[in-house]
Amino acid sequence: METLLQVLIGILELQVAWVSSQGLEQSPQSLIVQEGEDFTINCSSSKPVYALHWYRQKKSKGLISLMILWENGEEKNHEEITATLDDKKQQSSLHIRAAQPSHSGTYLCAADAL
Repeated sequence: METLLQVLIGILELQVAWVSSQGLEQSPQSLIVQEGEDFTINCSSSKPVYALHWYRQKKSKGLISLMILWENGEEKNHEEITATLDDKKQQSSLHIRAAQPSHSGTYLCAADAL
């Protein structure tokens, strides 16, 4: 039996307001993937950024920092997670390879704007 993972992005009203107040937009808004599949979450900013943060939050738990990207073109890898930053396009992507149940949660991006 295939296990389905539900990756919810910005589902809590407070979190959506926090992301929106920073001029950030995440896509897709929600995503369901099968175990073993890859998935990507994008974050774009309406303002120039000098640092971009990616977080994951499990139900009823605090935020966990996944990555902080500082430089244009920077790519960071941590196990099965890769994040990139293109500050010229004011966007970042978080890519997870071979999704596992441990990847379920709410994903958020945050930015330090210029």
